[in-house]
Amino acid sequence: MEKRILRFLGTVLCVCVTICVYSIMTRSEYAPTYGPKTLNATKIWRQVKNDNFSTITPKKSDNFSTITPKKSDNFSIITPKKNDNFSTITKAGRDVMNSVSTLREELLCALKKNVPFSTITRKQASKDGNATILPEESLEKLVHFNSCAVVSSSHGLRLHKYGKEIDSHDAVLRFNCAPTQGFEQFVGNRTDIRLVNTQIPGRYFKKDFWSKNSNMFRHEAIVVRNMDSISVKGEKIDTKHDQFHVFNNLVKYRKMYPTRDLHFIQRPDFGNDIMWELARFCITTRMCNKANMSPSSGMFGKAVSLTFYSVVMMLHLCDWVRVYEIVPSNKDRTTVPYYYDEQTTTTWTWLKKWHSFTQERVYLRTLSLTTEKDINETGVVLLKGFSQTQCH
Repeated sequence: MEKRILRFLGTVLCVCVTICVYSIMTRSEYAPTYGPKTLNATKIWRQVKNDNFSTITPKKSDNFSTITPKKSDNFSIITPKKNDNFSTITKAGRDVMNSVSTLREELLCALKKNVPFSTITRKQASKDGNATILPEESLEKLVHFNSCAVVSSSHGLRLHKYGKEIDSHDAVLRFNCAPTQGFEQFVGNRTDIRLVNTQIPGRYFKKDFWSKNSNMFRHEAIVVRNMDSISVKGEKIDTKHDQFHVFNNLVKYRKMYPTRDLHFIQRPDFGNDIMWELARFCITTRMCNKANMSPSSGMFGKAVSLTFYSVVMMLHLCDWVRVYEIVPSNKDRTTVPYYYDEQTTTTWTWLKKWHSFTQERVYLRTLSLTTEKDINETGVVLLKGFSQTQCH
């Protein structure tokens, strides 16, 4: 009798152990951790498998000790708000925060390693007859800032008055031909860097770009985004994929205005590298909405937005980055896309058709040091620059 009972108990124990082991293996396989799991048949997954986060080290050229803060540095903008009461956070809440913090650091280190930033220099295209329109130094070698503002063109900015706060940063970035005149209380007055897409000189906002009297583009560092339009081969500029002839337009612009500042062009494939990193994030974390993803081409069939290019670029150029209404607040109930044009309306569905906004916003929320509640209320996200990120 006792032997039967012992055999029965042994069988039950074996079954329980088997179930537990299977459960652990299943959870391990499908847990949304930031690392390679199973999809090694795809190109993205082959890249993920090669990631070795323990080998990530700062570049030798990173010398942040030589960068001195400006007198205008306003450190108060990067400190926690007075109403942040961390003493009330429960142990479970702290565990969640620690988990999010770990993922944030892994993402930042992966982004820093896999998406380096530079701009095309004159030396790289030394055998090209038009190389003189390129700066001698890459942008990241010329500037570095403590606090930066990335200001979207969103209509949601009209529901806040961030003008003075935006102008208090050491550097302010805007997009394409977004104006400030008449909108100072909402978006500020300063523009230090302007990121433009390849269609600006020849297709959109041509009047503003080419005008002799326009103040726009005259006293700003202009950076041209580069997915794969412009590359360098054999120390010459390759424009085979330059669909909108942006390089030729920059040559023409230089001839018209020889005394104006030179334009910076992001390094070849900067946009492609951003796209792969965003795709890697969505696949490995499973945090993106699958309904919005199609693996046929591009970033699940969609283009990375200009705003996302800017955020990655500024993480390289700044210690701290605040982005305004790129991850939207819950204030704007209209279908008006831009703060400077209330006559044009559009729909979110139409915008999502072309750009990977949904995935980008999930990614930025994950990188953010700002709480979800504050993001929804303010539309402002605080990000830590790569200079503040310790990668091992």
